[in-house]
Amino acid sequence: MNLVVLCDFDGTITTIDTAELVLARFAQGDFRVFDRQFAKGELTLEECLNRQFSLVKASKTEILDELKDRVSFRPSFKGLAEFSKEERIPLMIVSAGLDFVIEYFLKLNNCQNLVEVFAPKTVFSASGIKFTFPRLVDNASANFKHDMVKNFKKQDRKVVYAGDGLADWEAAKEADYPFAIEGSRLAKLCKSHGIACRVITEFQEIIGAIRKIMSHEYC
Repeated sequence: MNLVVLCDFDGTITTIDTAELVLARFAQGDFRVFDRQFAKGELTLEECLNRQFSLVKASKTEILDELKDRVSFRPSFKGLAEFSKEERIPLMIVSAGLDFVIEYFLKLNNCQNLVEVFAPKTVFSASGIKFTFPRLVDNASANFKHDMVKNFKKQDRKVVYAGDGLADWEAAKEADYPFAIEGSRLAKLCKSHGIACRVITEFQEIIGAIRKIMSHEYC
């Protein structure tokens, strides 16, 4: 089966949201007002994040120093990465977070050569952190995560998608096999809207599901 696995980073691969931690620690102003506007559909994901991180004047070193002893990976992510490589199933991190933070923790967990990363490019300036997001293939897509799922499906790929938040909602709805972290906002959204989403606590559950998908036993 022509599978691809797309996985959010913050709150999905990691047990805490690194972007939220950075904003809570360093944002000079009320960054949560933009979260509320995003939830109401008044801002796109990309607009929300650019406005939030314009409030952050910290350096890369300050940010990594704040995070390095507080962030851990959810159990079995490296197992999923190794399994995907062995089975020649592309595993891609699709994140709206800070690219250098993702790269730092992938290296720390010896996963840097096992996955591809699709995330906005961060630029530091006197007016805060700015993001350049991946260009949309379909301008009708809600955001670049949603766009990636749609694009793979147009290539006749079956998409496994794992996430935890509102930013993952459109992508999860579009995916063939959506997974949500237990207790997460995404899990609650899927439940309330009747989306057949599997709730997980760690990545061994996705490995097991992929084995069943490959053997046509998944339901």
